[in-house]
Amino acid sequence: MTADGIVLVHGAMYGSSCWDPVLPHLGLPAVAVDLPGRVGARLNRLVSLEGWAATVADAVRREGYRRAMVVAHSLGGLSVLDIAARVPGRVRDLVMVAGVVPREGQTYWDTLPRPVNRLRGLVRAGRKEIVLPRGLARFLLVHDLERATRRTILAGLVPERYSLLSTPVRHRFTQGVRLAYVHTTKDRIVPMRAQRRYVARLGDTVTRAFLNSGHSVFAARPRELADVLNRLAFA
Repeated sequence: MTADGIVLVHGAMYGSSCWDPVLPHLGLPAVAVDLPGRVGARLNRLVSLEGWAATVADAVRREGYRRAMVVAHSLGGLSVLDIAARVPGRVRDLVMVAGVVPREGQTYWDTLPRPVNRLRGLVRAGRKEIVLPRGLARFLLVHDLERATRRTILAGLVPERYSLLSTPVRHRFTQGVRLAYVHTTKDRIVPMRAQRRYVARLGDTVTRAFLNSGHSVFAARPRELADVLNRLAFA
């Protein structure tokens, strides 16, 4: 039995509009959510990892999906590690696209090698929010995109709450939910060596796909990404 709808979850600093290039190519009804911290997000949700997770669960219920495919990009993966338990029996597929998967009880920062962890010192930090400096964001997130697309994505990036990256995660994978991971082989912020570690944490039965793209794969390879998701949804 195929999936009956797709919920698309953006990563940190992006918004739901990042999925716009992918949506026209999907073969099922789909909705892209805005996680708390974005203008389009529901105002009654806290900007926290719990708020993120609750927003994704709400989308599955609101759309009425009974066999949803939940697709999470990058740090959006932190919000879906227990999605099947939040909406029992309503998630058929969980797909990570360059998704970050800390170990149980780890935070995002814990996943970084010690030298790379110095990224903390390269972000412009206030008391509550962080944002990548534009030059660093260009290098890490959009290096393989055309200039106009690059500018659009960089202009849409938003600050992220530091507390989100410092919150331990909980894994609650439910038996029967199919797991998949889409690798972005030219990714600079979630490099392939990290992606391989994250796949291993999902278990032994993960379907894998590889796209020749940097981190913003929805802009670099929208049709190819949609093709992968369609194959998974109709398998």
